[in-house]
Amino acid sequence: MEPNFIPVDIQLLHPDVEKPFRLYILLGDRFVPYSQGDNFTEETRQRLFREGIRTLHIREEEKHTLHNYMTRNLQGILADPFMSQREKSSIVYDTCIYQLEKLWQAPEAKSIEESKGIFRQTVDHVISSNRDAVQDMILMITHEVSIYKHSVNVGLLGTNLAREIYRDSDKDLHEIGYAMFLHDIGKTEIEHRVLNKPGRLTKSEWEVMKRHPEHGYDLLLREGKLTDESAVTTLQHHERCGGGGYPEGLKGDEIDELGKICNLVDSYDALLADRVYKPALSPYEALKIMKEEMQDQFDREMFKEFLYMLY
Repeated sequence: MEPNFIPVDIQLLHPDVEKPFRLYILLGDRFVPYSQGDNFTEETRQRLFREGIRTLHIREEEKHTLHNYMTRNLQGILADPFMSQREKSSIVYDTCIYQLEKLWQAPEAKSIEESKGIFRQTVDHVISSNRDAVQDMILMITHEVSIYKHSVNVGLLGTNLAREIYRDSDKDLHEIGYAMFLHDIGKTEIEHRVLNKPGRLTKSEWEVMKRHPEHGYDLLLREGKLTDESAVTTLQHHERCGGGGYPEGLKGDEIDELGKICNLVDSYDALLADRVYKPALSPYEALKIMKEEMQDQFDREMFKEFLYMLY
């Protein structure tokens, strides 16, 4: 059987670091060996750029090897002077998705701690970005029905919004960002048939799904990774300012600010996702609905900050 291949943006290939996989180039309809990873130099990369080639390929079976390589070398990649902020944001995005996919497969103390290192570097990237770079970061986000991408979207949007809200505060954005990326970790405890159901959930399935905030809290507590930030974010990201949320039906000041931030960005990303029973909305349409039909769900001042961040 012919092996499957996946594309790799050559910006991900740091020239000074050995790459533990073989690279292939697509010629016509054939994947041809291009080089062993350790022979990929900066000169190689610049030559490919000049030829208009932005991607090489690796065997799909080496996907996790690529993930581990990206995880170990993210800091060096982000320090690359030849790379634009937009390209760096794209690499951060892809690396976070890989990390969450790995974490979802084994949500235990070791992998949770490993993910913390990636998300810390991601928050550093957010903090160091100017307003134009933040706009690029937001435009780069793709809204798909993927638990990994949704969690990364909420992580990036939530961290950026927290940065705006707490800009004159001594709040630890690293811990806040980490909590935002892990807000849905309780869904790892939900049966796949319920979690990945393409259509609307039945009443009983919905009751199962509504338990994921408590599952996430319990999981982080069990693995010894429950911070104050992750506790309130995980438990409260479906609570609504006007009441009627879950799991506790809190309202107004009963909800922590981090729970409110996460609920806001989580709702926005959900509205932009395309589903069988709901077409994807444009950012304008989503914000219009949030302002006119869901206004009691969100903190008004926080919603204004969110609009400022987006535009």
